[in-house]
Amino acid sequence: MTDRRVTVHGRAVALAEHGDPAGAPVFLFHGTPDSRLGKDFTDGPARERGLRILCPDRGGIGGSDPVPGRTIAGYAAEILALADALGIDRFATVGYSAGGPFALACAAGADPRVTGTALMAGAGPIDDRPGAREGLAKSDLDMLDLLEKSPRREAMSLRVQKWATQLVPSAAIGQISAELTAPDKDFLARRSAKEEMSFFVESLRQGPAGVMDEYRLWAGPWHLDWAAVTTPVEIFQGEDDAMVPMHHAEDIASRLPAGVGRLHRLPATGHLSIQDHIGDVLDALRTP
Repeated sequence: MTDRRVTVHGRAVALAEHGDPAGAPVFLFHGTPDSRLGKDFTDGPARERGLRILCPDRGGIGGSDPVPGRTIAGYAAEILALADALGIDRFATVGYSAGGPFALACAAGADPRVTGTALMAGAGPIDDRPGAREGLAKSDLDMLDLLEKSPRREAMSLRVQKWATQLVPSAAIGQISAELTAPDKDFLARRSAKEEMSFFVESLRQGPAGVMDEYRLWAGPWHLDWAAVTTPVEIFQGEDDAMVPMHHAEDIASRLPAGVGRLHRLPATGHLSIQDHIGDVLDALRTP
């Protein structure tokens, strides 16, 4: 992994890179609470396919400076500015979990520079659609509830979780595992607890404000022009995902123009074990 800082319009953006440094560029957008770290699962498959994976921290997350007043739809402009700073013309995107909304924002607002989009267990809108929150992870539902009822308690909870994860990462893994299905529990059993939780600790490097902002954006109006998406959106969703349910993938596909969204249902696959399918995701992605 190459980990560096890029200056974009006077602010720092933390960026991790994997794969072929000279390959076709693919931006990978992390989930929530998540960061640019922990995306090593992309490295080998990306090198085999001649792809360069770029994983930026969003504003206020990890090593990236905050972006006051940021929006989901506005993220397209942020990525275009980052691409310009990196000398990248056209690129593809992958949105993992709560990174899905930001990949869709680029698909809707950065055409024609976006050549293709893929979602991995991508979170859909949780607006006024009946049942939109059904089947989401309890931890995420708790964060959304606290954000609405007691933001101070949520901030304190995130600080405590960061401290506890740094102190006893295996205990944090145990708490996560309680929410997961068998494929994801098997996936976690193959990983180092400290390495697996590094993404979470890094997401809170600047404190809880950035992560809380992410939940606030997800729960609010996205203001996306869904009809503006013209390049294919490959939607990969595990049938055993206990964190983001299948109906989110189905809802996203239904909002996209006819023939643009293509849903790939993955049996015996959960929210974390979908990482084992990164090769299939990259193969389906239209790259520059």
